[in-house]
Amino acid sequence: MNKTGEMSEVFMNVIRSRCSTRAFTSETVREEDLEQIIEAGRTAPIAGADYTMSHMTVLGDPEVLTRIREGCMMKRKDGTLVDPLYGAQTIIFLSATGPSEDCIEYCNVACAIENMSLAATSLGLGSVYLWGFLKKLRKDPALLELLRIPEGYTILSAFAVGYAKDPIEPHEPKGRIGVTYL
Repeated sequence: MNKTGEMSEVFMNVIRSRCSTRAFTSETVREEDLEQIIEAGRTAPIAGADYTMSHMTVLGDPEVLTRIREGCMMKRKDGTLVDPLYGAQTIIFLSATGPSEDCIEYCNVACAIENMSLAATSLGLGSVYLWGFLKKLRKDPALLELLRIPEGYTILSAFAVGYAKDPIEPHEPKGRIGVTYL
């Protein structure tokens, strides 16, 4: 917050520009940008400040990306196949120990993904929270082995980041979450 108690316009433009990118170019994310995005995720709020319960696996290996794409291809309602990674060249898998009784681990990884999404947007990169293909991935021991997820951790979510095929610009949201004031 600035001294007047208002959020900066730069910050609000990042929030208004953040969107789910579902078409990436084949260009690789610059290492410096990727490190900033990872750091944004690593500093997300975590329940009880127990950072040992979460883990990130950063995937940029083209061969492993191809294997995951092929093994987790999704079908649309019309029967056409969809790349579950939308062409992204970098995927960050978020895993956690547990799940605990209250499943707080899902909240933890969601906070990390939102931080990374805003960081990516501020760097002019596209991103998307990935979920749909994970059920298929978790059932494939050969693919899981390629990811070298630490023992005792389970993949909960994934995050694709890269250069969007279409420009990312501030926009009005398609809707808004309802609010009740008491």
